[in-house]
Amino acid sequence: MAGALAVFVVLAMPAVAHAATFGLNNFDVRFTGPEGEETTQAGSHPFAMTTSFGVNAEEVSGTPLPVEAVKDLNIAEVSGFIGDQTAVPRCSTGDFLTKRGPSLPECANDTVVGTIEVAVGEKGGGGFFNSPVYNLEPPPGRAAELGFWGQGVPVMIEVGLNEQYPYNLVVYTPVITQVLEFLSAEVTLWGVPADPAHDPYRGRCLTIVGGSSGECPAGVAPKPFLTLPRACEGPLSTSYELDSWEHPGEWVHGSVLTHDGSTPPSPFGMTGCGRLSFNPFIAAQPTTLAAQTPTGMDVGIDFEDEGLTSATGLAQSDLKKAVVTLPEGMTANPSMADGLAVCSEADLARETPFSGPGEGCPKESNIGTVEVETPLLEKPLGGSIYIAKPYANPFGTLLALYFVIREPVRGIVIRQPAEVLPDKRTGQLTTVVENIPQLPFSHFTVRFREGPRSPLVSPPACGDYETTAELTPTDGAPPLSTSSSFQISSGADAGPCPPGGVPPFSPQLTAGTLNNAAGSFSSLYIRIERKDGEQEITGFATKLPPGLTGSLTGIPFCGEAEIQRAREQSGVEAEASPACPAASQIGSSVAEAGVGSVLAQTPGSLYLGGPFEGAPFSVVDVTAAKVGPFDLGTVVVHLPLDIDPKTAQVSTPSGPADQIPHILDGIVIHLRTIHVYIDRKDFIRNPTSCEPMPLQSTIDGSGANFASAADDTVATITDRFQAADCAALPFAPKFTAATKARHTRGEGAYLRVSMESGLAQAGVKAVRVELPKALPSELKTLQHACTEAQFAENPAGCPAESVVGRAEVQTPILPVPLQGPAYFVSHGGREWPELIIVLQGYGVTIQLNGETFIDGKTGITSSTFKSVPDQPFSRFSLVLPMDSHSALAGNGDFCEENLTMPTYLYAQNGAQASQNTPIEVEGCPKTLAVRSHRVMKKTLILRVYAPFAGKLEVSGKGLKTQTKQPDARKLVTLKVPERKRGRLKTKVSVVFTPSKGSARERQVKTLFVKFKT
Repeated sequence: MAGALAVFVVLAMPAVAHAATFGLNNFDVRFTGPEGEETTQAGSHPFAMTTSFGVNAEEVSGTPLPVEAVKDLNIAEVSGFIGDQTAVPRCSTGDFLTKRGPSLPECANDTVVGTIEVAVGEKGGGGFFNSPVYNLEPPPGRAAELGFWGQGVPVMIEVGLNEQYPYNLVVYTPVITQVLEFLSAEVTLWGVPADPAHDPYRGRCLTIVGGSSGECPAGVAPKPFLTLPRACEGPLSTSYELDSWEHPGEWVHGSVLTHDGSTPPSPFGMTGCGRLSFNPFIAAQPTTLAAQTPTGMDVGIDFEDEGLTSATGLAQSDLKKAVVTLPEGMTANPSMADGLAVCSEADLARETPFSGPGEGCPKESNIGTVEVETPLLEKPLGGSIYIAKPYANPFGTLLALYFVIREPVRGIVIRQPAEVLPDKRTGQLTTVVENIPQLPFSHFTVRFREGPRSPLVSPPACGDYETTAELTPTDGAPPLSTSSSFQISSGADAGPCPPGGVPPFSPQLTAGTLNNAAGSFSSLYIRIERKDGEQEITGFATKLPPGLTGSLTGIPFCGEAEIQRAREQSGVEAEASPACPAASQIGSSVAEAGVGSVLAQTPGSLYLGGPFEGAPFSVVDVTAAKVGPFDLGTVVVHLPLDIDPKTAQVSTPSGPADQIPHILDGIVIHLRTIHVYIDRKDFIRNPTSCEPMPLQSTIDGSGANFASAADDTVATITDRFQAADCAALPFAPKFTAATKARHTRGEGAYLRVSMESGLAQAGVKAVRVELPKALPSELKTLQHACTEAQFAENPAGCPAESVVGRAEVQTPILPVPLQGPAYFVSHGGREWPELIIVLQGYGVTIQLNGETFIDGKTGITSSTFKSVPDQPFSRFSLVLPMDSHSALAGNGDFCEENLTMPTYLYAQNGAQASQNTPIEVEGCPKTLAVRSHRVMKKTLILRVYAPFAGKLEVSGKGLKTQTKQPDARKLVTLKVPERKRGRLKTKVSVVFTPSKGSARERQVKTLFVKFKT
């Protein structure tokens, strides 16, 4: 790969005089064979490479002089042209600077790699001279160095690797001495310096005028020093730049194309690519053989290129493009993002041969190492793998890599970008490396780091896996396919392989309220987690315990348009400007993703949503999918919230349209833990029952093959939930009842019952009431009860005669009351129909079922509501009206009777309350009335109707005054004093005084009574 580092150099050739401006003329580069013919065979080792040029000059008194003295001359060689500095021994700097003769240093003949002929002005001694070119020990920061002596002056030529693509060789001749005053130069470098054909001109055998004084063998085995490009491209350009001592830093540029020897020359490129071989192979091995485990990965590409170092062979074609695909199931690890930084293009540009750690790409963006071995260098080249900044890289993609190969001793830096393409459906990773520089290598190995933050996850199941590669040569031939296999031999954490290749699935649930005091408001916490090696979590449904509820009053919805906008936001946008209103937020979430002990965390926000998928409400989880430096957009999980009509339990049903994605932009999430915090103030209220109850979740899992649902699994898990301190809750609901004085045979009787409670009390669990005999069930209405089947299908289709009342519930947890009809519903074999109340409002439907029983002996009707939802309410009312299908009939004069309703109330916390609820009769007379009187055994019995609460006082001559404190309709009994004879006729006065606070005035009735003694 970095064979280019090795190398050769150049200075130049004939000069053209009489130029008016500073620059070069007749700049030329030729690759030739033994007979001087042009060599175009790609991958061959030319007999010689000749670089020649002249310095623009002008005549002064008949003597040519440079227009300006050359200070620096840099020549950029053709792309793909390389040299091997190890082809011959190197002369040390000390020996080179030790002068043996006019143009000879103290360097051995075997260090010679070519010759140079230089024309100099009178200042440099005038005329032409020839000198051997030696292979020298390079200075720090250069790949190679060549040197020669001219007119007693040592000249050193440095060779380096261009720091930019195409990473071609650049020859530097810095700070050229003005002593020589050179006018032209022709440098000939030998393709195989130890070739005996060069013996006459090697070292001491080269005369100063270019002749030979004998044979000077190299004494070392022939080995190629120069190799032509391994691609049939062209013409190829050699460019130069130079400045002068008179105007330093003002560069003059020029170039020449490869060409033949015709006149005029015709440009050409390299040929004969069909003769080049190309036989690389790939080797890939993860650092762990356990399934679904954080893993590093070693991927190597190896060449056996004998022709590169054979004096008579042809070098192999270089690698132009590599497409490496990891096996399906081996995916990117989100845990890698923990503490990860990225390398920007500006950071990459600061990577130089001499930059320290972190001066270019951040150290935290390093995810592996690179090692390159080449036959052209004694030691391997090392480097690092960096994560490129998402979307701001040469490919504009989420994932990209930068391979940075650096060798400060040789002044080498190669920055190679690579595109990483995750499969959108499976997460399979393909890395594409294009425009690989023509630098031959024998081994190229990348090692992705291992450990908990490794960039990869091993496949989820045991078995054989294959990494494939398509390797495209520079010679224009079709890509070569190669592969490497490895075996996953154990389950996660070195456990056994799952049977049938399907990972197990046993997720865990932890849930509860932070303050579990019964009836109190508290934050709700739900955590769902799975272990490595188990199936991926792709969805879940949760059913809360009865009585664990949320107060929706005063909370706006996050609407559909806002939810859609959230889906379209990037993660950064979602964090900076959430789409859902802040007032609709009810909590937060945290998703932990990855494999191993280090997990990447992504926080989200929970919002209350409106009706969704047939449910009255929904919950919207908006998560900015920003994992470290990666912005995967916004994940919106939209779940319906169902309300059970009989228990009022809240649940998210399974199978909604929007659930948890297991892959985003080709990145398999490997979701490990879901934390849900519903912590809006005064939102979640605990049950008022302290019975142990389950909090249940149904978790959807996806197996090893994400492209198929064949191995998907559903797991139902529960956690124990129990409120505390239920006994501390009071239970004192106020139950009242009222009827109307008027009732008829055709329209029956009217009844209204009401119950008041509140947030601070225990919830009502059951209610049983017994109606007085005066209010029996209307049998003809019971006969028109709705059938159970019809009611289950659609209550609206029940007969009108089955609708016997209407109810309303006012609750502090909803902004509107629940209202609805009461039905008689027949269950076939049961003796009496049920009274079922259907309450609706704000999208909620609640059904109250009351069992009806009519005592065959007494005719008394009782109703029992055994399962009242544990939900707070401020007032409940039920009205059974008078009409043609009234639920109740009426017997007797309601105004003359004390109608009571035995009432039994049972609380969710176990408390009980019972009372004889007086039934207020509406429509009775407004004034005091004496309904009847009679005398029995010297006792006067009065039947007095009191219109409302107050005090009754009865008095008369010869009678003992009597006082009563009735609520209403009380009998007052008076005893007459004993008399021996005669009759007693007396005036009796009945006085009614209203209770304090009544606006009514005192009322008086009088009557005459006769007693017989």
